[in-house]
Amino acid sequence: MKLTCHCGNVTLELSTVPTEVGECNCSICRRYAASWAYFSPVQVQVRFTKQTVFYCWGDKEVEFYRCNECGCLTHYVTTEKCAEEILAVNMRMAENEVLSGIPVRKIDGASY
Repeated sequence: MKLTCHCGNVTLELSTVPTEVGECNCSICRRYAASWAYFSPVQVQVRFTKQTVFYCWGDKEVEFYRCNECGCLTHYVTTEKCAEEILAVNMRMAENEVLSGIPVRKIDGASY
């Protein structure tokens, strides 16, 4: 499965179609309004023509990446400070027809 940001600068190639997406209500995810699909970093190829930028806050365990051209939030990766290696893809980069067929799991990240 191949996803892109709005301008096409960032391309995400997924090894499989996710079986669900997570919608988290923590302080940052609710502001981003992202729908996350979680993968091992080896399951996703991230490519870009022009450099991306990231935002890392709080405990410094997660870097949120966005396209520096169109501003789309594309994915996040966990840092060495996190116990798990995760590359989460913002499935809002997918076409509506694809996203509408994937079940949504609500995540109460605001509680922890």
